[in-house]
Amino acid sequence: MKHLLLVLLTACCLFACKNKKQEDKPAVVLTEEKKLSEVEEVTAAVSALLPAPNSYELKRAKKWHDASGENWLVLYETGSYIKKGSSGASAKLSAILYQKSDSGFVQKWKMVDYIEDCEVDVTCSFYDDHLTITDLDSNGLAEITMVYALSCKGDVSPNTKKLIMYEGEQKYAIRGEELMVLQKDTIGGQYNADSSFGKAPKAFLNYAVEHWQKFGKQEYQ
Repeated sequence: MKHLLLVLLTACCLFACKNKKQEDKPAVVLTEEKKLSEVEEVTAAVSALLPAPNSYELKRAKKWHDASGENWLVLYETGSYIKKGSSGASAKLSAILYQKSDSGFVQKWKMVDYIEDCEVDVTCSFYDDHLTITDLDSNGLAEITMVYALSCKGDVSPNTKKLIMYEGEQKYAIRGEELMVLQKDTIGGQYNADSSFGKAPKAFLNYAVEHWQKFGKQEYQ
């Protein structure tokens, strides 16, 4: 009987000590994973905060929060213009990513493309409703995807088309042509994806190709 009481007392002591050690451990606080916020349209507000670069006109601006902070993406185009001393037309477009902090806006990257000194018809513009902000790999860092057309031509032929995707400062691109549908025939439509997609999550290229196919299709009866 004494032996049984000794065993019970020992077990109680061990159980009490174990609980005491667990109570002494600091509580583990799990921080909420940063996720992509809702994307806001800020085109109307951005001109007062970020004046357009010289010769550019504001086209679109969006704002969101992700793991990197508060982001503002601003798109600009010049439209067609004649440079001094040139007889041909030129045009440029640009996308700039800013991050906003307590001290103001900091430029993270800038993308520029252009056509210069075109003696025929010039095109250098973003497609309507082309811009998307996603988080395809769910890492809390947004992907920015843009699609636009470029050309200098005087005939009916496909424009050059480009898709640019950024995650952070990493750039991915698809380059090719618009697709023209002439009754039963098609012209253009081919594209080539940069090798940089090979090091990205598969979802990036899948999304980019799907997004590419939404823009620049011209049908003629």
